[in-house]
Formats: sequence, structure tokens, C-alpha cells
Amino acid sequence: MYHFFKGIITEKITQPQGQERLILEVNGIGYEILTSLSSLELFGKKGETTTVYTTLVHKEDQMTLFGFPTLLERELFNLLFSVSGIGPKTALNLLNNLTVSEISYSILSDNTSALRKAQGIGEKTASRMVLELKEKIKNWQYLPIVYGSQNGSVIKDVHRSEEVEARSVLQSLGYSSYEINQAFSQAKNNGNHAEPESLIHFSLKWLSTVKK
Repeated sequence: MYHFFKGIITEKITQPQGQERLILEVNGIGYEILTSLSSLELFGKKGETTTVYTTLVHKEDQMTLFGFPTLLERELFNLLFSVSGIGPKTALNLLNNLTVSEISYSILSDNTSALRKAQGIGEKTASRMVLELKEKIKNWQYLPIVYGSQNGSVIKDVHRSEEVEARSVLQSLGYSSYEINQAFSQAKNNGNHAEPESLIHFSLKWLSTVKK
């Protein structure tokens, strides 16, 4: 219903833990938006204007807005929330404990132990996440290897090198150019990763390790 709000931060509420909220004034109306602690820190300071990407969750007689500083986080939240047995607050807790790239890589690599780092995620729930989301993450529009359209069919853009394609994916996951360059350097020192899929796989694994 609401794609995003752009307004002035009037309050950032950090207590009680697990119920972090942002109060955003938009055209004289104050919206209470639940978010993660890590996201709350990225929105800016009180009095500043910010954009919040939102999802409205309607449950019984209550409607709750959940918001994120990037569209990428909002879309991953929606994917996590779609898993049977995972409520919006559990999905939010996952994003508070793990980065978008860590969650994505963990699902793609069947790494349930990494997913269990988030409170409320046991082995059964983590396994269910992998089962229900692995194919969705593989085909996620925010995890693209660049494609172009020609004559109504989708073909790989031959004008872009494998490294540029891999860089595009990692940038979409929020990594900086410096981090990507480090990962690519490590990839070159650890075998042949010429294909974009291999380079992305290695880079995500290495980056998730050094960011722990």
C-alpha cells in the first residue's frame, strides 16, 4: 500500500529492545514505523529529512508499518516474512543480526548455522527458510547478473565483462568499491574465478567471513 515515505525524523526510539521505532513527520502527520536497531542508525539524525521504504502488515485489528533505509532491505524483509512460521518481527530480527548479503549467501549455500545466529531462529525454521527461499533468491531481481533485451528475448549483455557483472551484483547487496576490490583480489589469489557466478560466490563467502 505504501511504497515509501519521505519526511522529517521527529523521534528515534530504541527501547524496549526489539521494538525500535522511527517517528517520521510527513505533511504534518507523524507515522510510527518499526525498524531494526541497525537500520535506525542509518536513517539520520533527529530533525533531518530521510526516505523510509515501508511494508504495511495488517494482522487482525492492528496495522503496523515496518520501514528500512534501502529498498533492498525492504524487499528481503518481504521475502523472509513470506516464509511459513516467520512473522514480521522475526524477519526484522534477522535483518538486525545479519546483513542482506549474509542472509542471501546463507540461504544460497544451505548454511543454516549462520541463520540461527538470529534470536528466534532454530534449526527447523532455518531449514524451512532455505527450502522456501533458495530458488527465489537465485531469481531475485536484486541479485542480478546484468542481462539485456534483444528481439524480445533475454540475452546476456556481451559488452560487459564478467568482473563488471559480478561487481554489479555485489554493489546491489550494499558492498563498497573498496570491499569489492579486496574480495576480487583475494579471488585472484585463490584459484580461477573467471565466471561471474564463481566470482560472486567466492566474494560473498570471503566478505561474510571478514565482516564477522
